[in-house]
Amino acid sequence: MAATLALDGRGIASHRSAAELWGVWTPSEDDPVDIIIGQRVSGRHLSGVMTHRPRDHNDLAPIRKMGIRSTTASRTLLDLGAVVPAAVPSVTERLLIAGHVTREHLQRALVRHSQRGRDGIGPLREVLASWPYSSRPADSVFELRMDRVLKKYGLPIHETQINVGKYRIDFGWPDVKVAGELDGWGKYERLEQFRQQARRDAFLQINGWIVVHFTWREVIRSERKVIRELEQALRSRGWSPPIR
Repeated sequence: MAATLALDGRGIASHRSAAELWGVWTPSEDDPVDIIIGQRVSGRHLSGVMTHRPRDHNDLAPIRKMGIRSTTASRTLLDLGAVVPAAVPSVTERLLIAGHVTREHLQRALVRHSQRGRDGIGPLREVLASWPYSSRPADSVFELRMDRVLKKYGLPIHETQINVGKYRIDFGWPDVKVAGELDGWGKYERLEQFRQQARRDAFLQINGWIVVHFTWREVIRSERKVIRELEQALRSRGWSPPIR
């Protein structure tokens, strides 16, 4: 806040600093405070502050995050790509999970900001070109990681958060009634949670669903095993894998 106010009160938190305010970036000790100045202002150099004076002034009307003037979520992602391009995929996931952006938001931002030489466009364009996520928002990093694995191995397009009766399936293929469940650390902390899961699986199976469960460790360390099990379930319902 001090940095934004020091420059005639016209500074806007941006890049890494804005990402931190959005809750999707953990700064290191070496990170500067990033500030965008959209207009020419007077002011001395501020120690530990990186002042950006971009030619691209789209989406610079600031919003307040924690009381501090900050760039929008989509502008923040583009600016972050100019200084830490490798972080764009993971930060995109976090913004998606938090509900701050959608694919459509990012596509529109890319069109608005696309111009020759605009830093940060490339990393976001790559994310959108290889978009690995389903059309509906995921509830966790776990589901987003699963989305990527499914696309990587060429499984058919799936859906997430599927309602079946009074229950909800993490992901699956409703047309052939194959369901995948992601079992995180807190899913079975109490006996009653285990019983509820068993009742739900029984309900799904009675109604013709094949239910396959996976843990985070399996998705991260044994993704080929995960894919084999899903392929077996899908094959049993008539699906044929693509030729690789």
